[in-house]
Amino acid sequence: MGFGGKIIMSVSKNARSSQIMQNIKKGVYVNQGKFANYGSIPEDSIYYHTRLAEKADRERAERIAQSKMRLRQKGLA
Repeated sequence: MGFGGKIIMSVSKNARSSQIMQNIKKGVYVNQGKFANYGSIPEDSIYYHTRLAEKADRERAERIAQSKMRLRQKGLA
């Protein structure tokens, strides 16, 4: 089995690599990763939650300012 075994092994390796190449062309291995679609939505952004918190702070400050203005108009503040 000296030389003949190597030829058969080589043929089987080539057949396997050929099959893998066909699968790659067909797209069999696409999107199999754990984080394949990471970043496709805004919530994946590092800064998204920071922007949400800043927006909530601005809205809260605006509500407080409007409340103070209404109290001043009523003469309570």
